[in-house]
Amino acid sequence: MSAPRTAWARVLWQAALLQARLSRRSPEHALVLLIAPMQTTTMLALTITSHRPDVLANAVLAPGLIGLWVAALDYAGRIVPEDRWAGRLHALVAAPVPLGLIVAGRVTLVTLPGAAAFAESWLVAALGFGRVLTVADPALFAAAVAATCLAAVGTATLLSAVLALTRAREVLQNSLGYPFYILGGILVPAAALPGWLHPVSRVVFLSWSADLLRGAVRGDAGGPAGGLAAILGLGAAALAAGLWLTRRNVDRARRFGTVGHA
Repeated sequence: MSAPRTAWARVLWQAALLQARLSRRSPEHALVLLIAPMQTTTMLALTITSHRPDVLANAVLAPGLIGLWVAALDYAGRIVPEDRWAGRLHALVAAPVPLGLIVAGRVTLVTLPGAAAFAESWLVAALGFGRVLTVADPALFAAAVAATCLAAVGTATLLSAVLALTRAREVLQNSLGYPFYILGGILVPAAALPGWLHPVSRVVFLSWSADLLRGAVRGDAGGPAGGLAAILGLGAAALAAGLWLTRRNVDRARRFGTVGHA
């Protein structure tokens, strides 16, 4: 591993450790683990009462994807304001490492509870409803979950930089929930959306993730390599844009002396 890559990996690791210490004192990021079982219960109840066993996979997978998105989105909007309020932002900006890389490392740890929501949903279905979701291709399923987590980290890094530019942070943050559940093919497959929405949906990494996870469950995922590449590519593009925009934000704050200003 080259020296720059080693340095970046060290920064990501230290940022994750910082977030672990912060989360021990303020573990609200794990609340998604309380929400996922309730969402799974609601969706499975609707599935069973409507006699639609064919959509069991949707009912189990959707809460996991929602939990992952909520975990990343929630923290993306809070990281800069919380650091500013706690007095950490000045030290982080003064550090000789990119702030965006620190954000990415911290978001990586926060997305772990979101990924655990997949296991929770499966357990609720199996133990609470007696519906065991069998995964036909476990290796592809695990790869899809891992790729989705990485893409969520990249997207959250970009959203953190974007949300730091607006005073209407909470309004914008709240508006990024249900539209992405629809465009991401979480609630219904992206193929069921109107034709004019298909190109827009394919820019959202969740749509590729949802299709790939459903395909892994059924065992009929066509071209899984392309799906994985799309997820990772969109996540990498978002990460690169997030690092660039964060650097621009930091440079502007230094120039105008507004690092500590809301």
